[in-house]
Amino acid sequence: MFYISKGIIFKESGIDSINVSRCGSEYNLCGKQAELWLAGRFSVAYNETAGEQPKLKKLESMGLIELAEPDETAADYQLLTNCVICLAKPVFPRFPLNRKEKLIWAWIKNAGYKLTISELVYLTEQKIIPGPEFYGEDNWHTLIHAIYTPETIFDNILQVKMKKSSALDSTVSALLGLLKKKRIILV
Repeated sequence: MFYISKGIIFKESGIDSINVSRCGSEYNLCGKQAELWLAGRFSVAYNETAGEQPKLKKLESMGLIELAEPDETAADYQLLTNCVICLAKPVFPRFPLNRKEKLIWAWIKNAGYKLTISELVYLTEQKIIPGPEFYGEDNWHTLIHAIYTPETIFDNILQVKMKKSSALDSTVSALLGLLKKKRIILV
């Protein structure tokens, strides 16, 4: 199974025991659970061992990971659809971003609300360039109107449509690059 971790380490931890916080809840993960969570912290992880499935299911029930089947179409995208993308506390040194990562970073950093992966794919697909007219809480409604049309406003239509987008792979790749470079966290 493919999976990605959600939440942050909120106080000093070791490899055998980590303290994870997500949405106001705190968890202490030990042993194999800690190891599995850490493996999916900055990238999509893959688990081949059937013996670890119950531990992954337990982490999923706690809300600390998202799971997807390996044969699922656009598995990385599916994992990210149930994650909230948040800015991470800056760490130094910062690794440079490529062109696509800079574009996605500009949207995440400057939007007046938390964008979803499907919204980011749509913005990329439509070649909407980030700019001051879309930035901040005062302009979030302009950004919403640019993304949501009568064809995309209803019941997860945007999420389903973007699963087939030509911009899907590059946007997911850029977002995972930002995660790996510790610019964002998933919750």
